[in-house]
Amino acid sequence: MGSLLHRDGPARIALPLNELLTMHLPECQLFGTLGCHLCEQAEAVVLPLVENGLLVELLDIAERPDWFDSYGLRIPVLRRVDTGAELDWPFEVEQVVWFLQS
Repeated sequence: MGSLLHRDGPARIALPLNELLTMHLPECQLFGTLGCHLCEQAEAVVLPLVENGLLVELLDIAERPDWFDSYGLRIPVLRRVDTGAELDWPFEVEQVVWFLQS
């Protein structure tokens, strides 16, 4: 179904890494689709967090009609698996960290 976002190389993040690494990082899903430039930008925003332990499953809304109906006009959308809370685009890494802590 989905794939996990990952990248080799050093993390680049504007937050103190020790603060980030002591957080419980909930598993997330990033809803998007192929050819969506905003979805690519959202992946780039969450990548530093992924490099520090956040699990993000990339889900293509074209795979399921219910996803397409729910997210077709909203993508990219970051969703917490544990609570179901959603963060709509646009967002920056600081907003994602706040979202993960709430």
